[in-house]
Amino acid sequence: MINDKQLLVTLKTDPDPGTVDLVSLDEGRVTGAVPTAVSAPQGTLTPFGFAVYRDGTAVITLAHSNQDGLFRNGAFTSVVDAGQAADCWMTRVGKYVFTANTGSKTISRLIGTGSHVFVDSQVAAAIATGGAPTDIDADAGVLGVIDHGAGQSHLSLFRYNEFGELTAQGTPITVGVPNANGVAILSADDRDRI
Repeated sequence: MINDKQLLVTLKTDPDPGTVDLVSLDEGRVTGAVPTAVSAPQGTLTPFGFAVYRDGTAVITLAHSNQDGLFRNGAFTSVVDAGQAADCWMTRVGKYVFTANTGSKTISRLIGTGSHVFVDSQVAAAIATGGAPTDIDADAGVLGVIDHGAGQSHLSLFRYNEFGELTAQGTPITVGVPNANGVAILSADDRDRI
């Protein structure tokens, strides 16, 4: 969700090169108005994962062209090469945005500003299992990544500091199923609200 008036949805390929759809909301409810479809920028493909800043600005992965875009006020304002393959999933921690790069098996750190997106670290961390990451989330100083590899899924945990630096925490956990999808990191405060 961008704010209480708009919801952001990414569509990977229909139509090509993919779109970011803005759905109108009224007090958190869909209004029924036709969504506004914004095409991915020229030369890019597959808007996919995204993270939203408090002001409604979103950083969006452009996964099949290995790029990231800044989306603000209903339009892409900046695109940058990710420097990694298949940057798909994304989570935000303060000013930092982390991407799980499925093709490169790495995590990158980005910064979005009012009008630009910058790659702060192409490889903020590598996936120790060698698996391809399929989701990422962070909260309360902990970042988690789910990956698939060698017929297993794993959960890798990292600590992050105020500079967005990642430090691996322990050995990756084998989840016990081959294709686990999705990870949610909840702080104690978040768990109390569920």
